[in-house]
Amino acid sequence: MSQEFLSLPRLTLPYQAGDEMLVVRDGLTYRGGPHPSLMGHEPTTRSSLEWVVVQIRQTAGQGGGVFHPPNQWIQRPFTFKSTGFGQITALGEVVLPPGRYGFQGWSTGMENGRMRARFRSRDTRISWPGATTYSLHYSWHIPIQGVFTLSDVTPFVLELRCDRDRAKSWGFGYGSNLAPELYASLLLFRNSL
Repeated sequence: MSQEFLSLPRLTLPYQAGDEMLVVRDGLTYRGGPHPSLMGHEPTTRSSLEWVVVQIRQTAGQGGGVFHPPNQWIQRPFTFKSTGFGQITALGEVVLPPGRYGFQGWSTGMENGRMRARFRSRDTRISWPGATTYSLHYSWHIPIQGVFTLSDVTPFVLELRCDRDRAKSWGFGYGSNLAPELYASLLLFRNSL
């Protein structure tokens, strides 16, 4: 590489349809463009991959919340969202705009019980289950991940179900006395339609 090449400014991603690239193959130099896979599904559109984190956060020393009654899906309201797409409602739902999504994350569970988490649209047309878990001790993490496509603005909820009744302030997990207390976290990736 010559010094001139190294002194060029870095290209700000994502790639755009009009970008051209210098390609060297077998000692010959060519002009090329970004592959459509880097641009989204259509070669004429530019990639617009975004990400956001939504979490259940409490103040230092506050437990994860009361789990009651058992054997029913109970909503776990989100309380924090990083900058980026979507919003959190007063009820703790996360409202997502149209796009293609992938997500992964976890929720804490309760001591000594069979647990399951799910991330679903309010209308239940989209529903992704978390791992089936059983905790023998005080707290447990339930991993969850999924993919889906939205054509309209859609509200989602995170819910937890357990076969044990814990009508105590630490039913969804014990506080650590460090801020913030964290009881669930989802990382969502979005590519515009």
